[in-house]
Amino acid sequence: MTDKREILLASLDKQFFFDKGRKKRIVSSLCGLQAQFANNPGHALRIRADDFASGTWHDGLVKTWTFRNTLHAVRKDELGLFLSAQGVPDKWDGGWGLPPKTMARWSAFLLDKIGEGVCDREALKIASRKAGMTDDEMECAFHGWGGLIKEMAKRGLIAYVSGTAKRFVACGDVALMDWEEASAILLERYFRYLGPATMADCANFFGCRGRTLLELLKKRPLPLKSIVCEGVEYWYLGKWNATREIPPCLFLAGFDQLLMAYKDRSRLVDGKHKSDVVTNTGIVHPTVLVDGSLKAKWRKDGRTLVITPFAKLTRRQRRLIDDFGGELFGGDVLQVVFNDEE
Repeated sequence: MTDKREILLASLDKQFFFDKGRKKRIVSSLCGLQAQFANNPGHALRIRADDFASGTWHDGLVKTWTFRNTLHAVRKDELGLFLSAQGVPDKWDGGWGLPPKTMARWSAFLLDKIGEGVCDREALKIASRKAGMTDDEMECAFHGWGGLIKEMAKRGLIAYVSGTAKRFVACGDVALMDWEEASAILLERYFRYLGPATMADCANFFGCRGRTLLELLKKRPLPLKSIVCEGVEYWYLGKWNATREIPPCLFLAGFDQLLMAYKDRSRLVDGKHKSDVVTNTGIVHPTVLVDGSLKAKWRKDGRTLVITPFAKLTRRQRRLIDDFGGELFGGDVLQVVFNDEE
């Protein structure tokens, strides 16, 4: 009978925590990296990629809205795959308070400006206002939750440049494909690199109904293997090295795929600490995995790494966090501070 530690071991093995990989392969295999907080994909790659570099990790990546209607960093050369799996609208149908003709007109204007090199969000707003965009249209076009910018991104016209700058890039001719074909490719990646997972985990990750998932698997069957843990069936593709040991300490990014891939996160989160890991508004903190479970959250304050434990840590656990944190961030961190009162 498989236990939760074996499930976690498999996840760590498949998600490049033991054998690091190339950045592009990791981003593809993990179906992108959630990116509404701009630095999170960089942290996710820092702990997984053998070609990570703090100044260039975002090269070749763009940000756009994919699964769960959330910004993800994906490879620019795979943008069509991810957009196709979401479904690309073929016409402007209104929304965000803008009529279809108005959306089309301002979309063409913004695309021209980005093509001219006006790529910064604030610069685009200034140019739009000079061109006659009203205050109401401005609010709709640059809405905090997406607006016209999001509608353009969904159609593959533009994307955010990955990284911390709020800049856009024109995407040119994006190679789109059939929805079923794109979904099948990403489904195979999910079970190969994010498994073992339940069908409910998978449906939650892709933001689809369970029935849709099962219908797709019926049309596009995969050679899935299964294991049972505590009466629950988990599915996966490929193999994992069952002789490995769970590392004593790992630093996870905020919204890390090790958490986001699963609706049931009990493989690494004690029930009593769920609210420490995920806020009631859905924010998933950067966390520290110690001895196989999440024990603390972390943040960088300049060159200080601040650790906030969820409960009292042993001296050994503090030493592990101190040592692994210093090694991971190298010269970017001068000291590790434990904030037991935060």
